[in-house]
Amino acid sequence: MLLLTLAPAAEAQVYVGPDAPRRGSIEASGGGMFAPGFDMGSMTAELTRSTPTDKFDLFTSDSEVSGFPGLFVRLGYYLSESVSVEGGMRYARPTLSVRLSGDAENAPDVTADETVSHYLFEGSVLWHLRDLAFASGSAIPYLSGGAGYLRELHEGNQLIETGQEYHALAGLNFWFGSGAHRFGLRFEGGLSARKKGFDSDESLRMQPIVFGGLSYLF
Repeated sequence: MLLLTLAPAAEAQVYVGPDAPRRGSIEASGGGMFAPGFDMGSMTAELTRSTPTDKFDLFTSDSEVSGFPGLFVRLGYYLSESVSVEGGMRYARPTLSVRLSGDAENAPDVTADETVSHYLFEGSVLWHLRDLAFASGSAIPYLSGGAGYLRELHEGNQLIETGQEYHALAGLNFWFGSGAHRFGLRFEGGLSARKKGFDSDESLRMQPIVFGGLSYLF
């Protein structure tokens, strides 16, 4: 009777073998990312006349950033089976567009495009949801959160802008084979909040972001 009672419970358990990521494991990963564009708003260039309250509009500028793909690399260390820390870098080349209109001297509207080099150096803490693993323990979901240092170079590298970034992500590692050394697929998505950089807005700007790539466990 005891064996018959325990058999269904054992069959329902998800098996995560001893060679799954564990304390001391190192994970190297890399791949591609994508972030959608965003509108940076408009500004009006003004001249002050005889009194401070009397303004004269010279022109209006509207700025936006196009959606941009990029690359990422990361290196992580497992503190336990469920918790790991990692650091990495993202690189992208977004296009910044500025449209000038409403010129006081009736000059035609013009749009200037500039390609910016975007570097982000990040650190994160990951919580691996081992109890939610599936596909015989090969697929392990996780949650991730962290922050980064933003460094953006304008075209020609003549002007550097810096800022901060914060992120909260949910992802999935799918490992192939068995053993301490193996490859896997990694997918994640969530929200990224940036402040400053080439963005003139002083508040946090939220935007969705997705990642996909390969991992190697050793």
